[in-house]
Amino acid sequence: MKNCKMMTVLLAMVLVSIPQLCMAEEEVRKVGEIQVTAPREGSVVITPSATTINVEEYETPGIPQNITDILKDRAIIDFRGETDLVPDDDTIYMRGFSASRFVTAIDGLTVQKTGGRKSSHIVDYALLPTWLIESIEIMPGPHSALYPGKSIGGVLNLVTKTPEEYSTLKPEVNLTTSYGSYNTQNHNINLQGGVHSFVYDLGFQKYRTDGYLRNNEADIDTVFGRIGYILPSDGHITLSASFTDADREIPINNDPANSDYDSDYPKVETSAFESIQQPTWDKEATSYRLNYEQPTLIGIWTLGAYKSKENRERNYWDKETGTEYTEWETIWWQHGGRIQDEIRLGENHVTTVGFDMAQMYDNGPGEKKKRIDNRGTYIQHEWTIIPRLHLTAGLRYEDVNIWVQNYSSSTGQVYITGREKWIERNWNQLVPKSFLTYEFDDISEILRDTSLSLGVSRIWHAPDYHGVYNGQGIPSGAWLDPEHGIAIDFVFTRRLWNDVNLKAGYAFYEIKDYIASNRDYDEYDPRGGNRPDVPYGQEYKDYKINLEKVHRHGVELELGGHLLDNLSFYLAYAYQDFQNKGSEPTGETTLDQRAKHRVTAGLRFNLFENTLLMLDYAYQSKEVTEVSEEIAPDEWYFTEVHIDPYHIVDFGIEQTLFEEFGIMENARLKFYIKNLFDEEYQNVSGYPATDQTFGVALSFSL
Repeated sequence: MKNCKMMTVLLAMVLVSIPQLCMAEEEVRKVGEIQVTAPREGSVVITPSATTINVEEYETPGIPQNITDILKDRAIIDFRGETDLVPDDDTIYMRGFSASRFVTAIDGLTVQKTGGRKSSHIVDYALLPTWLIESIEIMPGPHSALYPGKSIGGVLNLVTKTPEEYSTLKPEVNLTTSYGSYNTQNHNINLQGGVHSFVYDLGFQKYRTDGYLRNNEADIDTVFGRIGYILPSDGHITLSASFTDADREIPINNDPANSDYDSDYPKVETSAFESIQQPTWDKEATSYRLNYEQPTLIGIWTLGAYKSKENRERNYWDKETGTEYTEWETIWWQHGGRIQDEIRLGENHVTTVGFDMAQMYDNGPGEKKKRIDNRGTYIQHEWTIIPRLHLTAGLRYEDVNIWVQNYSSSTGQVYITGREKWIERNWNQLVPKSFLTYEFDDISEILRDTSLSLGVSRIWHAPDYHGVYNGQGIPSGAWLDPEHGIAIDFVFTRRLWNDVNLKAGYAFYEIKDYIASNRDYDEYDPRGGNRPDVPYGQEYKDYKINLEKVHRHGVELELGGHLLDNLSFYLAYAYQDFQNKGSEPTGETTLDQRAKHRVTAGLRFNLFENTLLMLDYAYQSKEVTEVSEEIAPDEWYFTEVHIDPYHIVDFGIEQTLFEEFGIMENARLKFYIKNLFDEEYQNVSGYPATDQTFGVALSFSL
């Protein structure tokens, strides 16, 4: 009943607005936009609330395998993969939050699945090659009502290419091929074309590497296709499909003290696997997506829907004998959609209303089982109060259902006595969002191109992730409450001179009931012969807990533009400090697993008209992190890793060979060196990070 009332209220707000509707063809005014036109020429656009990267124009040393290779330039993005040669699941943090607390979306639709089961498995970035994406919108903080409650750290919205009409039947063909150290190859071909209003896109990527670590090869094939139709009044409808076949190995220990030590590979002591086990994990992933957009007299309507399936098959031999073979396969199914209307209400008002949903399944107990059902309704209004004062305010209502597995799939034993085998839990909440920007142009000439923004939004996030509600096979979701609190952002933007722009901000979060692992301090774990000591029906009550209160302080800086006509730069800095304000001892270790300081910087120098030099720098301060690996059903291997500070420099040079030669166009040759000074450092898994590597790449169009 409560859900119905809330839906009715929001729909009524929409109906009240309809009499004020006007033509949707008029463009919505972009607030406080700053274009950075440095040799990442036109590649970065900064606004107070977001940074947008135009992928096709963005220049980096190396050839990106997926979008994380571009996002690494942002200091608020923390790369946490086992190795930068083998793309994996959930390899980045945003504002210090893992993929369970920030959103990755495609065309506004959140990429999500139940996740968990032998790793986190929320977003596999290997499935997202850069040629699928036109731009990446980076929105720090939970200030948009258009995205789910897990957007505590922010939103990465990947915008696919908008269909365009073609004047000729000849398709545009783009090819890129690269080869680098450790037999690393990245080959891409994509073509796009059309017949009048009918359009199509096709693409294929082949990526393989022997890997830097022992037993770390990867071979990943991705195929993508899209057909579409351009509708009257600048609308369009597209249907796309993608398939990925990925074979990946899991790094093994390579200890000089062992007889099987191989000196051709770096020393590794923190893996859960030995050489005799030959561990692998393979995946097949299929996804279908529908996108529709149409301007009308009552707003710009958009509709998105998706259906996808992923699996993970992990295989290895017994550690002691090497004879017993273990095969584990997990399958995830998910589908969802969103319908939205963006309505212009006069010159200074734009209202967006919409509804989204997602349903997620997995095969944990051996059969397809619905585990998560998320539904959201939202309304957001953009109001130019006075010419220099802009407010974006929204409300989002979210309703979340989860199903917690409360029994062993092998023995049938119930974990929490007196409770059903499947425990259903439901939470719902109305969440306000706001972001206010004031531009100082009219106050004084010296304050032109200067703005100050304030974002104040409620945080609300239900435990809708398998690693939380059934992590390590434990039914923790039976006891947990949603996280809630407030996020405050102060953002200052300023054009310093010419096109050199500064964006600086301070963020403060207060998160109550922050969800954390408590396995080192729990008192209600009945395993190990202590079951009689646990009160009836209280089993695993504190295996994972809600911390009383967590504070996060953050400072972020972005600076970029031209120093000379042929020399541009970027500089980004991020500081973060997580503090446990309660008395729980696990809060200290849970919140200490992030580097406090991160710096990224780069130079782009057009040495000659057709020669571009690229230099990138990255620094991270010390970090302590805990790594877990499930090595048998409900048996976990934990290790704590201390990571020293490190500095990394990458270098690249790109030469335009010719603009046109026969049927070939825009031929470019790139040479790059990653980790130029061969810095020795560790990644978050405790493995040696990749040493100095070289590569060459050729790209051209037909």
